[in-house]
Amino acid sequence: MTATITIDGGKSQLRMLLSTPEGRHLGVGPGFVHQPGEDGVTRILESIRGAAGTISLPTEVAGVLAGLTGIPGDRAERRHLALAITRLLGGPTTIVEDSVLAHAGALAGAGVLLCVGTGTTVLAVAADGNYARLDGWGPHLGDRGSAFAIGLAGMRAATASYDRVGPETALVDRLVAALGGSDLAALQRYYRDPAMIPRTAAFALDVLDSAAQGDPVATRICATAATDLADAVAAATSRLRLDGADRRVSYSGRLLSPGNALYRALSTELDARGVPLVSPRAKPLEGGPTLLRGTGPYARLLADQNPGGDA
Repeated sequence: MTATITIDGGKSQLRMLLSTPEGRHLGVGPGFVHQPGEDGVTRILESIRGAAGTISLPTEVAGVLAGLTGIPGDRAERRHLALAITRLLGGPTTIVEDSVLAHAGALAGAGVLLCVGTGTTVLAVAADGNYARLDGWGPHLGDRGSAFAIGLAGMRAATASYDRVGPETALVDRLVAALGGSDLAALQRYYRDPAMIPRTAAFALDVLDSAAQGDPVATRICATAATDLADAVAAATSRLRLDGADRRVSYSGRLLSPGNALYRALSTELDARGVPLVSPRAKPLEGGPTLLRGTGPYARLLADQNPGGDA
């Protein structure tokens, strides 16, 4: 058995798993957020170098699997990134969207994965290798059931309550605290903040906490998000005609945590539709070896996301 490397790269952090016959080694580097006009490939490579610098790399690597948030949409850029990673880490590189890596980690086979973080991506894979990807449209066009959607709904409910045109909710005080006030200066700071989207998504935690404390407005917001996610699951399972043991759902991301208001609402909604919500088998980083070994029904996904083959 030779060494392999798995990369799980996102906005907040990049994690690298080196698997060798002698053991496993974890490297951690900075996350990457693409800026307008910036070379996304360069930003990703900087994060990978940062993680690689925290571990001792072997001279030979059998394969590298990189699951990345915001992989280049342009195929030529994606091939360029794969070649650059190969040169950096010393092994042929396969690049996939982070949802593919998370699916292989959570399910290692057929089923539906809900990737719910700042945004939402739903990936369904059938036993025959067919797959369907839903949402991932971003905060203005989609991301239904996401932290951004929940956070924005919570903020809007709070302002409606503040203006006394909506029901009372404890979210008012939480919003004022999050904004640092309710005056014009606080609003200008919020709207001018380059991190407005993640800042809005962060308010989802206030909504979940308020729902846990019995706030009816926050509870309804969580129920709406759960319905949106369950509707996406229904569309994905119908599209692929998943049935039997393949008709299962798991999740990735910190927003869906067993016991919190969103998890409970989603579990109830899926139970009513006869679809089980199962705990992830493992974290996304553990999906790399599954994909590199060719285990499970992922061959078509890998081929479609790596035009021209591996680097």
